[in-house]
Amino acid sequence: MKSSSEKSFLQYFNQANLKKDIKRYILPFSPYQGALFLFDILVYSSSLYTFFYFFSSSLSINSPFFKIGAFSIILLTIPMLLIFPIYRLYSYHVIYRKRAHLTCLFKAYLWVLFSYLMIYFLYNWPLMRSDSNLYDGALILLLAFVIAVLGRLLSDYLAHLVLSIGAAFVTVGCIGFMFRDYYPHFIIHVDITIKAILLALAVLTLTRYFIVHKIFNNWLRRYFRRDILIIGEKEIANDIIKFIIQHNAPFWVNGLVRLRKASKGEYHNNNPLEAKYQKKILGDISELPIIIDENNIQEIIIADKSITPKELIPILDYAVSNGIVAWFPPFLLPIIPMKLNIDDFCGMPMIRMCIQRNPAFFMIIKRMMDLILAISLVTLLSPVLAIIAIAIKLDSKGPVLYKAKMVGENGKYFEMYKFRSMRVDGDSKIHKDFVTKFIKGEITRGKKSVLKITNDPRVTRVGRIIRRLSLDELPQLFNVIKGDMSLVGPRPCLPYEYELYKDWHRKRNSVRPGITGLWQIAGRSEVSFEEMILLDLYYIYNRNTLMDLAILFETIFVVLGMEGAY
Repeated sequence: MKSSSEKSFLQYFNQANLKKDIKRYILPFSPYQGALFLFDILVYSSSLYTFFYFFSSSLSINSPFFKIGAFSIILLTIPMLLIFPIYRLYSYHVIYRKRAHLTCLFKAYLWVLFSYLMIYFLYNWPLMRSDSNLYDGALILLLAFVIAVLGRLLSDYLAHLVLSIGAAFVTVGCIGFMFRDYYPHFIIHVDITIKAILLALAVLTLTRYFIVHKIFNNWLRRYFRRDILIIGEKEIANDIIKFIIQHNAPFWVNGLVRLRKASKGEYHNNNPLEAKYQKKILGDISELPIIIDENNIQEIIIADKSITPKELIPILDYAVSNGIVAWFPPFLLPIIPMKLNIDDFCGMPMIRMCIQRNPAFFMIIKRMMDLILAISLVTLLSPVLAIIAIAIKLDSKGPVLYKAKMVGENGKYFEMYKFRSMRVDGDSKIHKDFVTKFIKGEITRGKKSVLKITNDPRVTRVGRIIRRLSLDELPQLFNVIKGDMSLVGPRPCLPYEYELYKDWHRKRNSVRPGITGLWQIAGRSEVSFEEMILLDLYYIYNRNTLMDLAILFETIFVVLGMEGAY
């Protein structure tokens, strides 16, 4: 039975979603980010060009460098502009703190310099090549192996490694496309280039420090301050308010919203010695959409230990759907820290959920990546696919492929392919009974639930091997090519599983299903049902290209380690 406050909130939530105007909040970038982005391009490229010109006294004014070199120098900003966002160098939450700003800046510089090293390597690759194709192939394999090992050893920096290498290829490609047969002078004059880059980075650091901490944080602070709302207990809320005020964070706490019934107008903190930390209670959770609309709230912090997933998900869904950034402490979703980095809210560890600013662009990139990788894998693994097909045919009677009717994006049905790993006369009632108990939380192993039936009597000898190695999933690459599935996303479910889902469970079916996802790398078959749903929802709210690449990369090692496979 739903409480009256929950009924009221859900009722208003549904009405508010019909009237929501996402464009009110969601823009490609904020004025703060846009100004800083253009500032970085202008200062860094002009400084780089100026220092290169200053140190290049041997070059004549008619040199190709002074005719087209300026444009190639501007293209050298590409690595910087791709790597800076990883370190949140355009995020108001991070760079308002001087020490954090400088720390992130210098870390980003290291990867920018690594990207420049890759650019130098790409331009000199023809000189390093041998006439032997065998030598070239061995060198490429060696480089691929080194990159893979580095990515595994430095798994926390996988995105940085991928972006740095990718930025180098993009930069070289752009220069080659715009200036054919032009060999950049910044490659020829390496000594001059090194001095120009280091001095340009120094100039950028000094000028960026001034514009962020003097102009934005002091002179124009009121124009960039963001309005936030805290949902939670007064003790936790008081700690957050104290932290924001004491650290002079660029936020204004409008007030509090209680999860349970609350009296409006009361102060959360009645201690007269802490009057500056007092904030009014604006209402309870049933009035959240009204409070957000009336106070023009841009971000919310959920900090109530007693909140349940059933209460948390509608709040997150409403906030994210309306372009409002939602923050909450890691203890509300303890499964998330297993494989993901905790975000940073003004120095406090928090989990952040926010809608994508350019979802259409992301979906185009995601589809292109799906097609390129899926077609490549099918071509590369075709001998393996043939061997598995023959083994299945020799081992037991029945078709090679198992075609299952599954529930995909927005509840639409599609036919999913797998290598048959069970006898054709197997009874599906075993799985139905298992799924029912699993979703209800009645099946556990230790402290965790298992997502697959262990020691399933329906599995064949070959089936047991290919399931153990996750090879039975390979035909789903054809589903990816068809467009029914993606490489990364929530796993599709069977129709009778979908019927057992609660409303908030079905949120995981709002995107295209995937072959792998967060729950596979976080524990695969040892993750409980509700933890699996929360991981899927985290992915849906935060998905991006780098996250997809990280999941795909981590999946390789999970599969090789046969973690949670049955």
